[in-house]
Amino acid sequence: MNKGLKLLTILLGFVVFGFSKEILFDQKYVDNLVKSQIQKEYGKNIKLDSVNCFIYKPFMVNDKDISINLRIPPLGPAAYATININSNHILQKTINAIATIEWKVPVIVATKLIRRGEIINKDDIKSAVKYIRFVPQNLVISKKQAIGATANTDIGIGEPIRTNMISMQPLIRYGDIVRVIYDNGYIRITTKAKAMQNGYLGRYVRLEPLDNPKTFITGKVIGKDTVLISPNSF
Repeated sequence: MNKGLKLLTILLGFVVFGFSKEILFDQKYVDNLVKSQIQKEYGKNIKLDSVNCFIYKPFMVNDKDISINLRIPPLGPAAYATININSNHILQKTINAIATIEWKVPVIVATKLIRRGEIINKDDIKSAVKYIRFVPQNLVISKKQAIGATANTDIGIGEPIRTNMISMQPLIRYGDIVRVIYDNGYIRITTKAKAMQNGYLGRYVRLEPLDNPKTFITGKVIGKDTVLISPNSF
């Protein structure tokens, strides 16, 4: 067979059979196959830790005869892979693999050691992204959930905050007489008002001015019994 005919035969083989090759089907191949499929379907949202499967004896097989199906429960710690081999020469037709995985999760973490009983300020926390195997259902995912809350337990640096770690305690309670600071950048006025609802750090509270009852204003709680009214606070 001359070189031209031989080359034509190879090219025709690619067209008919596709770009396939013989591979050694072993644990390493399964690891890479499962990892590749997870990345294909989930991208960087899932990180693979390890893959467990049973292969009685490694064997050679054409890669075009292999297909894989994934089943991953949402936010679960494991991925389940079913690998099918459609070849008449292989006795082992189906291989099941279980992979331990971690999910990419947005969280709120402590930037310092927060002691039990301490009120959490905006500088005490930050948004972060972590890979977590066992994802709690009660993760705090918004800073607004934590700012102004009281720590129920010590929270370590970098530790994701869960709702059971904190409780919201109002700095202002309904009926309290509070100090109101009006500041527009040019004029600063301090007065008194009655709280018409509970107020939490960093949030807005409805007030009734003492010198003008039956009218209502809204300000941002900036400290215990202190409310700020400013164009920059809205």
